Amino acid sequence: MIVFSPEQEQFLQRSQARAYFQGKRDGLELYAHWKDGVQYVGTIGRTLQAAIEEINQAEADTLRRYTVLTQI
Repeated sequence: MIVFSPEQEQFLQRSQARAYFQGKRDGLELYAHWKDGVQYVGTIGRTLQAAIEEINQAEADTLRRYTVLTQI
């Protein structure tokens, strides 16, 4: 069984979180569609840029939580 130090564990968690959110961004970009010169995602009329900004905010919130946990 491999045992990681707390610093290594935090690094792994942060790396996995970044990879997860990058995958969400990549998926949105792959399946976005064009209409009238604007890229949209889904069927509700949300623009690709708005969706990516939402993911970026969620990623920042998640990474901030990891930082707070290390200070406890």
